[in-house]
Amino acid sequence: MKFDMGKAWNQATEMLGRNFGLIATIIGLFYFLPTFAFSILFPELANPEPPATPTGADPADVFRNMSAFVQESWSKTWHVNIAITLLQYVGAIATLALFRRGTRPTVGEALGTGLRGMLVYIAAGLLMALLAGLVIGVPLGLAFAILPALGAILLLPAVVAVVYISVKFVLVPAVIAMEGERNPVAALKRSWRLTKGNSLRIFIFLFAIALVAGLIAIVANIVFSLVFSAMGEPATSIGLAFAGSLTTALFGALFLVVIGAIYRQLSAAAQPEEIATFD
Repeated sequence: MKFDMGKAWNQATEMLGRNFGLIATIIGLFYFLPTFAFSILFPELANPEPPATPTGADPADVFRNMSAFVQESWSKTWHVNIAITLLQYVGAIATLALFRRGTRPTVGEALGTGLRGMLVYIAAGLLMALLAGLVIGVPLGLAFAILPALGAILLLPAVVAVVYISVKFVLVPAVIAMEGERNPVAALKRSWRLTKGNSLRIFIFLFAIALVAGLIAIVANIVFSLVFSAMGEPATSIGLAFAGSLTTALFGALFLVVIGAIYRQLSAAAQPEEIATFD
């Protein structure tokens, strides 16, 4: 079946309205609170100052300095970032579990689904990264090693391929949460099959939503920054941390509801037992 963007958006807003209280509870616990707590307790780690870039600096030096900055920042926060990511995985599966057909689980039941599905989601993500590395990363790395110009030529197709794979597997968390799939390979196959023939439509739909939401977030952050900056410290730091964490939570909720709506529409014409191999 062809993916209908308008129908998916209407269903997403309907699901959000019907489950708003439960979604707000789960997203607040697993998206907003961890990010907000990290920003408040470790502000210097949550928002590190990037290195200054002198006027006329060599681009190669700028790139090396930024790479070193990113590596240093990651070395200081990797354990916290992993913990927050794991919590968000639980929250994502739990939220999507609310959208199962014919059932309306409680928060406790949804959280149980999130905890059980977290490891499956992690395993599926690792397999997806491995596939992308083997199919895209290795050939691209060899091209750069053999002839940098060839690597540069292949860079754009590689980015397109990464986006394509991401779209093909975008329904993996929905499959885990809404079908109860506990086999990461089967979850990947199921998402691949469901998105067959609709990858471009799904990409355009998600890109349009992300673009509009991003523009709204930029405007909101500018407004929040102006308001909180006028209050002085510590209100400024707390206010900006709150605004940033709230934006993260709202983006997460919007993405999950949209993914749930896409899954509900596409799964209406396919059954899990029909899936055996990648197309």
